[in-house]
Amino acid sequence: MHAIMKTIIYPKKLILFLLFFLSAMKPIAQQPDSLEEVSVKEFKNDEHTMIALTFGQSNAGNRGQKPYTSRNKNVLVYAEGRLYHARDPLPGATGPGGSVWSILGDMLIDSNFFKKVIFIPIAIGSTTIECWAHGDCFTKLKKTLNDLSSKKIKLTHVFWHQGESDNLNNTSRQQYKNDLSILLKTFRDNNQQADFYVSIASYHNEAITKHLGIDMVIQHAQKEFIKENNKVFRGPDTDKLIHAIHRWDAVHFSAYGMKLFAAQWLQAIRNKKE
Repeated sequence: MHAIMKTIIYPKKLILFLLFFLSAMKPIAQQPDSLEEVSVKEFKNDEHTMIALTFGQSNAGNRGQKPYTSRNKNVLVYAEGRLYHARDPLPGATGPGGSVWSILGDMLIDSNFFKKVIFIPIAIGSTTIECWAHGDCFTKLKKTLNDLSSKKIKLTHVFWHQGESDNLNNTSRQQYKNDLSILLKTFRDNNQQADFYVSIASYHNEAITKHLGIDMVIQHAQKEFIKENNKVFRGPDTDKLIHAIHRWDAVHFSAYGMKLFAAQWLQAIRNKKE
């Protein structure tokens, strides 16, 4: 009887526990059967089409507050050999919520940058750069690149957004740059010469020993890597989107934050075009 009374009196504690438990899980995106499939004949290179591989950790995946369905039918997503109309959560990346890429696709077409946008999302939540350069994440990347090579598909853009986990791990500047170099070389070795965009991203709310939760070491590594390498460009600076209005759970982007995130990607692409 006492235990029952505690549950009734303190329901918020139970809710908070459940939220914490669910946030610790890394569910995959929705099953492809629930998506609108498009003929793979649409998956081809031409001057009016963006083909972008997107990777990193959860903020490059499906952990935004609100799922989004692209308004433009020419915003597509490719996963496991099949092509779909972009609707969150996007297949190929982990997470049950919204993705910045679906929003960005609409922005790109509405702005007449491209007539068709195809995303290849492979982000995995809570991952470090070491995983992408050496571990299971690297295996996933290689498998994806091998698939594209077999289909003679050339990427036009590569979008990297990651750094939060390395903030918590206190990864050194040189190690972060070394691992980014491995990633860039992997694309080049697989004959993918696409522009490589690196976000400035390190903020984590649990990095309580660092000012505002931002890791300047990771930031410097990202900025130096951009300056030191050809065909590498600066992506969004999401360390500037760290207020409560931007992050629904203090880590992942709110619906409002996702729009600003996507707008920063659009500006980064515009900057390179200009």
